[in-house]
Amino acid sequence: MDRPCIIIVLQVVLVLGMSRGVTAQQSIATVEFTGLSKTKESFLRQYITVSSGEKYDSIQLAHDRQRLLNLGILGEVALKLIPAGGTVRVIFACREMINTLPVFALGKTNDTFWCKAGIQSLNLTGRGDKLFAYYQYYDRHSFYLNYATDRMGYSKWGATASLIQWATVEPLNSEGGISNYTYTNYTGYASAVRFLTFRESVDFGLGVFNERFEAQQMQENELDEIVQGNKLLSKLIFKSNHLNYHTFYVTGIYNQLNIEFIHSLDEVRNFVTVFNDFRYFKQFGKRFNWANRLRTGIATNDDNPFAPFVLDSYLNIRGVGNRVDRGTGSVVINTELRYTLFDKRILVAQGVGFFDFGSWRKPGGHIDDFTKSENMRAFSGLGFRLIYKRAFDTLLRIDYGYDYNKNAGLVIGIGQYF
Repeated sequence: MDRPCIIIVLQVVLVLGMSRGVTAQQSIATVEFTGLSKTKESFLRQYITVSSGEKYDSIQLAHDRQRLLNLGILGEVALKLIPAGGTVRVIFACREMINTLPVFALGKTNDTFWCKAGIQSLNLTGRGDKLFAYYQYYDRHSFYLNYATDRMGYSKWGATASLIQWATVEPLNSEGGISNYTYTNYTGYASAVRFLTFRESVDFGLGVFNERFEAQQMQENELDEIVQGNKLLSKLIFKSNHLNYHTFYVTGIYNQLNIEFIHSLDEVRNFVTVFNDFRYFKQFGKRFNWANRLRTGIATNDDNPFAPFVLDSYLNIRGVGNRVDRGTGSVVINTELRYTLFDKRILVAQGVGFFDFGSWRKPGGHIDDFTKSENMRAFSGLGFRLIYKRAFDTLLRIDYGYDYNKNAGLVIGIGQYF
């Protein structure tokens, strides 16, 4: 029996333990929520299946409780069953998490420093809607504003909208050495999200953006072939989220498929990117959590030095450095074993051992690029997590990665790496 099934069985046993005197023949008189201050009860009711008048079902209640915990806005959900004659009152006793927090993060490798500051809310109006607003310095100044809502009214539709100014310095590796280019991107994006089930959704997005590369120093062979200017972005995202959250432990499977189509408005040139993000989590005993991620991607194979898939410490390979290489295809595997050092009332510490591996197809290259050793990177290392339990995924992350060529780097951030 796999771990998610075991968790549901344990939840059912817990419900049965609290429901002595309650039988399957009894009907549910009322379904109530307590402990809510900001979260709207009407929003939570969209995620449960039990209702008044139905027969009592302990398995159904256990699934509903887990579904509420998976929203990431409730720290605890306890079930209380109160028999009343031939019926039973079902009460979901909730404790809300702190959902509005400042954003502050920083990171450093051997050759770069970055920091981020802003604010985030995971439950802005009490309906699970999210707001992210932050400033980032990563060689240059960037700004990011995003709003997303899981449910519009009582429908199965959601929406997202974002405004972005993204500015970085992009190193370009060539035979003559490393040349630095400034990259600037202004983006406006919006999407409609259709929830097919509690676990699956489809996201249809459309955006416009302007991007530009400029050499910091005049090059002998200027890269005039780089497409710049105004572009139209179309995006289709399919998500299948079968993750279950048990405080800071995660179990289950998650998969996200992205298909992006970019059309240049200044000249007829199109670009397609397809990538898939698969994650698998399993809990062992009381202290171990095994986390895995497989990212695969392929894009239009233009001989463009600024290809979409980037090799970088903060994105895929811990310790490798700052935007070390690019490609039109990538395969990345991340695996880590998290061990709980201590678990106190509001703080948790974890030790982490990890291994990251990636392979890239060079711009204009061939499929066999994935098998060439010069296109592969493998780093292993140790890390530390300090987790604040009263807010979702709020933790300090420190990782030190090292490879067989004696390259190494320290990566610091906020939130789990994946």
